[in-house]
Amino acid sequence: MTNPHAQNLAPGRAARCLEGAVQLSGVIVGLAAFLIALLVTYEVLARSVFGSTTGWVNDVSGYLMGLITFGGAAYALAEGAHVGVDLVLERVSNRARRLMGGIADVIILVVTIALAWLSCAFWWDAWTSGEKSWGLFEVRLWIPYSFFALGMVWLLVVQVVRMMRRRTE
Repeated sequence: MTNPHAQNLAPGRAARCLEGAVQLSGVIVGLAAFLIALLVTYEVLARSVFGSTTGWVNDVSGYLMGLITFGGAAYALAEGAHVGVDLVLERVSNRARRLMGGIADVIILVVTIALAWLSCAFWWDAWTSGEKSWGLFEVRLWIPYSFFALGMVWLLVVQVVRMMRRRTE
């Protein structure tokens, strides 16, 4: 089912590649959600049937939740799935609506640039320091931080393309 708020990001071959990448990110996020369901099912069975502890499942599920959150942000933006309140927009002229949309786009762009910059800095710090997680399941933190960094950079790309497309409409 197609979302009426979803947009083709741009015309041409590059757009098809970009939209394919957006769809792929949606599939990856869906697979991560399915994997969390499998892990939680495994944990319940391991604890209740076999009396075994599975402390690593919580860690991995948390990392996958980060992938879902940050990796899925660009997909949600491209599909028009982010929450929007159009109570005011329905009551103003088309010109005012375009102006408000432009202001919102700039705010989203600034916030996304900041998040992309900070997430890349977190990733770089974890990469260069060799920082590891605490707990039973020790993970080099650059791995889960990469979900944040890649997700925010990907969100920035999608937002810039959306803004460019809106300027040509």
